[in-house]
Amino acid sequence: MNQPFETAKEHFEIGLSHFENGSYKSAKVEFFRANELMPDRPSILSNLSATLIKLREWPEAQSISEQLVKIDPQDSIGWLNLGVCAAHSGQYQLAKNYFSKSIDLNSDSFEAWVNKGHAHQELAEFLDANNCYMKALELNPKHEDSLIGLGNLLNEQENHEDALKYFDAAIFNNPDNHLAKWNKALSLLRLGNFPEGWRLFESRQHVTGMMEHRPKLLAPLWLGLESIYDKTIYVYAEQGYGDTIQFSRYIPILEKEKGAKVIFGVPKPLIELMKTLGPGIEVVDQYTFFEKNYPQKIDFQTPIMSLALAFNTQIDSIPVCVPYLTTDKSKVAKWAKILKNSPQQKSFLRVGIAWRGSGKYANKVSEKRNLPFSFVAELIKELTPSGIEFHAIQTEFGPDTDFKEPHIDNLYSHSRELIDFSDTAALIAQLDLIISVDTAAAHLSGALAKETLLLLPDPPDFMSLIYRNDSPWYPNTKLIRQPNRGNWKIVMNTVLLNILSRRTQSCMNATKRI
Repeated sequence: MNQPFETAKEHFEIGLSHFENGSYKSAKVEFFRANELMPDRPSILSNLSATLIKLREWPEAQSISEQLVKIDPQDSIGWLNLGVCAAHSGQYQLAKNYFSKSIDLNSDSFEAWVNKGHAHQELAEFLDANNCYMKALELNPKHEDSLIGLGNLLNEQENHEDALKYFDAAIFNNPDNHLAKWNKALSLLRLGNFPEGWRLFESRQHVTGMMEHRPKLLAPLWLGLESIYDKTIYVYAEQGYGDTIQFSRYIPILEKEKGAKVIFGVPKPLIELMKTLGPGIEVVDQYTFFEKNYPQKIDFQTPIMSLALAFNTQIDSIPVCVPYLTTDKSKVAKWAKILKNSPQQKSFLRVGIAWRGSGKYANKVSEKRNLPFSFVAELIKELTPSGIEFHAIQTEFGPDTDFKEPHIDNLYSHSRELIDFSDTAALIAQLDLIISVDTAAAHLSGALAKETLLLLPDPPDFMSLIYRNDSPWYPNTKLIRQPNRGNWKIVMNTVLLNILSRRTQSCMNATKRI
C-alpha cells in the first residue's frame, strides 16, 4: 500500500467534505496537508485554489492557480480561478482572457461563462456580457449568479424595473440567496422604495466581503423593535468613510429621542469628527474596542447603516437637520490664517475639490467614480483669470498624477495638514463651494451644510437615487450626473456654468456690502 497516497487521499476527502459544508478554513488545512504529501496533483491544487478564493486569500489563490496551469495547461478550473483572482484586482481584460481560455477547454462550464459575463460588464461590453449570461443559463437554467448578473447588467443600462425580475427569479430558486436579496435591495433603494429596500438591505450581513467585518459581540442586534431607553447600544461603522458620515445623523437621535447610552465605533480618522455629534456620545476606535474590556454591559449592537431600517426611514422622513457635524474652532482659525496668506489675495470664490476616492466603488475595485485629473486641470485653467481659487480636499492622488500631489498653478494641496476628517472639516468650513465626486469629502461637505456640487458616474451608487438633481440627504447638495457612462465632459461643462454663476452672485454680494 502506498501510505503517502492513502493519507493524502484521506486529507483530500476530508477537505472536500469541509468545503461542501462551507467550512473553508478547515478545508484549507486539509488540502494543504494533502498537497504536502502528494505535491503537484491537479485535483488537490484545483480545490485548494477554490478554497482560497472562498477565503478571499487572493495572493495565495493566484499562486496556487498559476502552479496548477503550469503543471496542467489543459485544466479549465485553473484558468477559471486565475480569472477570478484577476477580476478581484480589477484586471478585467486579463480576467476575460483567462475565462475564455477556460471555456476553450470546457465550453459547458457555466461558471466560466458567468464570470466572463461579469468581466465584459465591468468593461462596459454589455452585449457580450448579456450573451455570456444567457449561455450560462442555457447550460443551467436556474443558475443564480447568472440571474443576478443579468439583473446588475440591466441596472447598468438604467433598466431598473426589469432588473428586479432577475433578482426575484434568483430568490425564487433559492430563498436563502443573500446576494440576490442584497442586489434587489440596492435596486429598490435606487428607485426610492425605502420600506422594502431597507428590509432587504439587511441581507448584506450574510454577503461575502461584508460579513467578515462584523465585530464579534455578544449583544443582540437592534433594529428598532425593542426599547433602548436607559440601555447601552454599540453602533459600529461599516463599508466606507462616506457611509459612516452619511448615517451618523442617526446617532444623536438614539441618545436624545430613544434615551440610550451610545457607544459609536469608527475608524481612527473619523474619531475626532464624530465626537462633535454630541457630548453624551462615546466615540471609540472600532478596531481596538472589545466588548469584554468595556466596564459596562452592552445591551444591543447595530451596524450604522441598519439605523435607516430601525427608524423606518422613507424619503420624506430622512433626518436632514444639517449641519449635524461641527468643526473644531481652533482648527478653523488655523485654516483661516493659512488661507489668508495664500498667494491669490483677491479671490472672489474659494473652491474645494475632490476628484477621486479610494479606488473602489460599489464594493469593487473600480475607477468609475474617479474624475481624470486632466478635467480638473482644465477647469482650473479656465477659471483662474476669474479670481477663483481651488483647494484639494483629498490626501490620496491617482495614477494620472503618479500618486503624488499635482503641482499646477492655482490648485493648493494640503495633504500634510489633513491628518484626519476633523482637519478636512475645518478646511471645508473656510471655503465657499465644494466640488466632489462621490466620496467621503462630498458627504462631509453635505453634513456640514456647505454648498456642494456632487459629480455622479452613470449609473451612480444606489444612495443617489435616480432622475433627480437634488439630494434628499443633503439639502445644500446639487447632483450633477453623467448623461451616459464615462461622459465627464458634459458634467464638467455644467460645473463650469455653476461656478461662474456662483462667482457672479459673490461679486454682487460684495458690491452690495460696499
